[in-house]
This record gives sequence, structure tokens and C-alpha cells, in this order.
Amino acid sequence: MLQSYTFSQIKGLVGIIGIVFFVQIIFIVSGINAWFSTSTYIMIEIAVAIILLWLAVMIYRRAASLRNLFKEMEEEEFKMSAMIQSMPDFVCFKDGQGRWIRTNDFGLELYGLKGKHYIGKTDGELGDVNPFFKEAFDYCVLTDEQTWQKGETDRSEESFYVESGEYKSFDVIKVPIFHKDGSRKALITIGRDISQQKAAEEQLLRREKLSVAGELASGIAHEIKNPLTSLKGYVQLMKENGTLSEERVELMASEIDRIHAITEELLVLSKPEIKKQEQFSICESVEYVINFMKHQAASRDIEIKVNRLTTDNRYIHGDRNQIVQVFINLIKNSIEAIDKDGEISIKPSVHERTIQIELCDTGPGIPEEMFEKISEPFYTTKEKGMGLGLTICHRIVQAHGGTLVFENLPEGGTNAIVKLPLYSQEKTLTTS
Repeated sequence: MLQSYTFSQIKGLVGIIGIVFFVQIIFIVSGINAWFSTSTYIMIEIAVAIILLWLAVMIYRRAASLRNLFKEMEEEEFKMSAMIQSMPDFVCFKDGQGRWIRTNDFGLELYGLKGKHYIGKTDGELGDVNPFFKEAFDYCVLTDEQTWQKGETDRSEESFYVESGEYKSFDVIKVPIFHKDGSRKALITIGRDISQQKAAEEQLLRREKLSVAGELASGIAHEIKNPLTSLKGYVQLMKENGTLSEERVELMASEIDRIHAITEELLVLSKPEIKKQEQFSICESVEYVINFMKHQAASRDIEIKVNRLTTDNRYIHGDRNQIVQVFINLIKNSIEAIDKDGEISIKPSVHERTIQIELCDTGPGIPEEMFEKISEPFYTTKEKGMGLGLTICHRIVQAHGGTLVFENLPEGGTNAIVKLPLYSQEKTLTTS
């Protein structure tokens, strides 16, 4: 804008000089100068000379301003170019029609455009220039249009093969720029190569999986080894004595049942498949568990209290037996934590499209160092526990689209919070 203004000023000044010379010529040709006395004519010529001198000075100043402007623009252009070229990222400027205006050397090398004419071409045309990247350029057209439609800075991840055979991944930021009237002006694209970062993350994930698999295998071996040792001893006795007492046969059956229970829990742990899809009342399920567990609680002088729930929408979708198993495990854990003479409070509440059920107990709470481990498989502080109960609870709740979290209460005890998505129906939890 400043450049246009300076050019206009110079044009105006040159025009004035032209007019002055034109008037001078008319004076001389027409003989009008003879009408004036010599002294008057001299004064007119002096005035014209002064005007021309003033105009020349003004033109010189405007020309100097224009030179300075060009110099500043060149310096800014150099700085911009140096900054773009020094960036270790792909940088590309496009106009409102998607034509490439400028990119850095990184971008030229990335798309194999080094030494090729790319300025003024669209992504579709560049796909013809280097057919290897045609699919990538076509995808750019799609994501560019999505950014224009969104009307604000957009961030995404784009991946494609380069000519060297490598599979590259980029963290891409696209910034649309609009004219005042809302029409498209320019699009700036910056892409950072995150291939090594993703490879490192995948390698770390593989290591974690192997580590978890190792811990799981160790836990399985430990849990199954004990009953297998017993069974091996009884088989050895059978070989020596030719028979076993009924008591020992029952013990063998018990150990086999234990192995079966371990494998069943491991199947749920590995893939908690929702075997039976149905809509069922979460209130009735919790009520069923309370009636099932209240005798075990009463034997330890533990009272189970339930807050009344009178809000609508308390049906959920999934496997009722699995959800019942979750609440049995949670209440059983609370009973074992309290040990004797305490209270378990069950507080259901509805929050928009989810139901939240809190199980608060008056036990000692969970030690801080155990919070991160309580859902890990085979982690237990119980002598006879396998450490799979809470892990399975987490997996089942997650499979039903919910969450399970634990927190220590300020007054002591633990609060287990189960959140599950609702299926719209009406039911009331009547236990009091």
C-alpha cells in the first residue's frame, strides 16, 4: 500500500512538471510572452524555475523513499526466506485458490520438487509433476478444503511414503487467512516430521506389552503351580498305593476347580466379552447383590445401607451377570477391608446420561502407594487372593462404556465410584 502511494505521488509530480512545460511551450508558440514586459516575463520564468526546482526536489525525495522502501522489503524478504529455510519443518504458502506461492528446501526435497517449477501450481497439478506423490497431494486438497470450511487453525496428523521408501508421519498445522469480505486469501501449512517420535513411542509400547505379558505369565505360573503341585503329589500317591481316600479325591477336585476358576478369570481379564446383550435394571442388579451379600456382611457385624434413588432412566445395556459380578467383588472387598463392625453405604445418583453408584466403606482406606497398583493383575495383599478381582472389575466396567475409580474418604474408608451409561427406562432402588 505504501509502495502504491509513493508511486502515485511521483506520477503526480511528473504530471505537474509536464503541465508547466506544456504551458511554457504554449506561451512561446502563441506569442503570449510578448504581451508581458521583459521584467514581468523574467519574474514569470523565475517562478516557473522555482516551481520546477521544488518539483524536482519532491520527486527526488519520493524516489529516495521508494528506494528505502524497496530496501526494507528486500531485507524483510531475506529475513523471511532465511527463517523459512532454517526451519526443520515443511513450510508452504498457498494463495486462496490453492496455488503454491512458496515453500522451503525441506518441502522441495520432501515432495521431489527440487529444480522443478512449482510456483503457481495447485496440489492437483503438482501430482502430475511428480506422480509418486499424487495420492499425498490429493489428500492435501481434501484437508485444505476442510481447513477452509472450518475457518480456523486446524491440526492433524498426515502419513505417507516418500521416494526413499520410508513411511513418514507429520504433525500438520494449517492456518487459513481471509480477506475482510470473507473470501479466501492464503493458506499457511507447517508440517513437523514426527516419524522418529512415533517409532520411539511404538517401540516403548511394544516393550510395555512385553513387560506386562511377562508379569502376566509369571502370575499365571505362580497361581497354577500351587494346585498342580498338589495334584502331582496325589497322583504320586495313587501310583504308590493304587488308590486314594475320598478326602484326597475331593481335594484333587478342589484343586482342579481352582485351576478352572483361574483360567475363567484370565479369559475375562484378557477379553471381557459382553456375552449377553440386554437392557436391564441397574437398581435391581445392585439390590440382588445386596441381598446376596448381606448375610456375609451381617456375620461380621457390618451393615449395608442404601440411599433411595427415585430419578428416571436407570436401565443399562450389557451383560447383567458381569455387572452383578463387579458389585459382588466390590462389596466383598469392602467387607474384607472393614474386617468387623462397620458400615457400607451405597449411594446411587443419575447425571444426565450416566448413573453413578458409590460404595463407601468404613475400612482403613487404601495406602497411597497402592493406588496405582490396585487394578494390576496378580497384585494383592491378601494371603489367599489371586489379585484378579479388581482388574476384572475394571475391564468389565470399561467394556460396558463406564469407569471405575477409587478414592480415600477424609473421615477414613474407601469410596469406589462406578459410572455407567444409561438406557432410558424407569425403575426405583427400594432397598433402605
